Amino acid sequence: MKAPLTDNYPKRLTDEPWNEEANFRFAATYMDASSAEYRFLWSPLINRIWPETLSRSLKSFFAIRESRYLSEKIGSNKLAELDLYLRGSRLRTPVLEVLGSDGLRLEIAERIAKKAKTPPLETMPDIIAGALARRDIDGAIQLMEDKKARGAFNLNDTFLLTYLYCLNGSVGKAEALAANNAAEAKKNSSGDWLWGKLQSEFGFHPPTNHE
Repeated sequence: MKAPLTDNYPKRLTDEPWNEEANFRFAATYMDASSAEYRFLWSPLINRIWPETLSRSLKSFFAIRESRYLSEKIGSNKLAELDLYLRGSRLRTPVLEVLGSDGLRLEIAERIAKKAKTPPLETMPDIIAGALARRDIDGAIQLMEDKKARGAFNLNDTFLLTYLYCLNGSVGKAEALAANNAAEAKKNSSGDWLWGKLQSEFGFHPPTNHE
């Protein structure tokens, strides 16, 4: 008689350990945007009930689904992902997810914040994510500036606020913020990507003094 299973895969048929790489390869075939769209549209049921007018934008939804899966499994540039979801879709959930939140976390954070004179710092990341999910860029900037004033700012916050300033047309504020944090940003490769993107799209001048 074998001992009871103690792992998270009770449906396994052998005593072989779980193979994460094989699982990734197996699931990735179903997450591929092009093939998933094809299977969806050629389903007999979908052919009968799916409006033709909605099919034109369908591929983008499967592309986002694939990108979220790959991000969770192999990692990604979170700012690049956020930019894609914010500016390339109106979807709420991917924006929350890439910022480490979800609908339930956001609801709890907002309830706590409403009961407090000042939102507790631990609720701020979710509330900021919620503002961005609503495409309330002004609101998200205000929340981040408040977080910064309360001394709870880190490098990722600096990158995000710099990006949001540019997105909102406040390139001067973005440049000043980047310049004030140039030395710290130099230690993170995300800074090089972000400066290049903001320079090409918004005329942003990257910080020159990295020391």
